[in-house]
Amino acid sequence: MGNRIELLKSRKGFYRENYNRVCTALLLSLLVILLLSTLVIYLVIFSPTPDLYASAQDGSLTRLVSSDLPNNMRA
Repeated sequence: MGNRIELLKSRKGFYRENYNRVCTALLLSLLVILLLSTLVIYLVIFSPTPDLYASAQDGSLTRLVSSDLPNNMRA
């Protein structure tokens, strides 16, 4: 009878320890997800506008200017 009680106590401790490990792992992964999400949002909001270029058939590149700037190509 005493052997069965020790078996139940050890089994109970096994589940308790593993529950604590899983909860700790979940909290740690949640923290990592929040940090990475914050980093992605920061990079999306504060990223510089990319330079855009058009290429001709001969391979020359022309930098494209945004439409809110005046056209400086008039002669």
